[in-house]
Amino acid sequence: MKKQKVEGDSITHKEEVLFNSDTLSKVISYLPSVDVLNLALSCKRLGSATTNDEQSLIEDCTRIAIHEIATEEELATLSYYNGENSLVDYHYLESMRGPLNFDQLVGTVYVNSGDKTCVTNSGYAHFETAFSNNIMRAGKHYVTFETYRPSSQLLSILVGVMRPGKAKHSASGIPLAKEFYQHFSRRLGDGEYNNSNVQCCLYNSSIFNCQCYSSKWDGGLDSGGNETWVGMERVSTGDEIGMLLDLDEGSLSVYKNGRKLGVMQRGLAGPYCWVVSIYTGGRVGIKRGTVPPS
Repeated sequence: MKKQKVEGDSITHKEEVLFNSDTLSKVISYLPSVDVLNLALSCKRLGSATTNDEQSLIEDCTRIAIHEIATEEELATLSYYNGENSLVDYHYLESMRGPLNFDQLVGTVYVNSGDKTCVTNSGYAHFETAFSNNIMRAGKHYVTFETYRPSSQLLSILVGVMRPGKAKHSASGIPLAKEFYQHFSRRLGDGEYNNSNVQCCLYNSSIFNCQCYSSKWDGGLDSGGNETWVGMERVSTGDEIGMLLDLDEGSLSVYKNGRKLGVMQRGLAGPYCWVVSIYTGGRVGIKRGTVPPS
């Protein structure tokens, strides 16, 4: 009897340590999001809320962990959607801290030596597209695109943002064109995109115009248009194109080699992902960055 009591006391003490919010939040902050989800699914006491109005213990501790490890800028990117909780936010935070890759390749675009941060179009006399599965829904996001093309040819690429989704095997061309979007499935559950109807917005690096190309869902698949904007300037091979998607104010700004050219588009609201369309022979690399000083 005495031995059983000691064992019982020991188990109770372990539970007090494990199911303590402070301890559990610290443990969660060191785990990848998939392990946090598995922990919630494998332990009923961790993953079940007592009432419909309360969070489960692991949801509450994940929320604490997020606020302990995330910066103010990162917290601003965690926009709440109906049906989501802190476990979703934790997964989103993890993806925003990870490497930025071109996850979906269309047509003749391929990655260089297995490096998904850089893509090349090997096709003949046409544009093809690559885009990231990393979804931006709120806050500010800055990336740089490094450009290259053989010196004997003009650099012609389009870079910017588009709605996230899944390109089917038969998709081809640029994401403004019918032949691309008729073979593209938009991501479900994103509603009406906070009343923003711009499904794609691209900066044209071409020597011919350097304009803003955009399209809208309600205008049909061939509704792409091009507009001038203050500060537009072409880029050459080797130049670095910076882009700042500010979903707090709904704008997309363009930078060249660290110098701000101007605001290319306004009226944007998430979700969006980064996208490039490259003409034959062109190569583009992408990476996260910090906004250059004004």
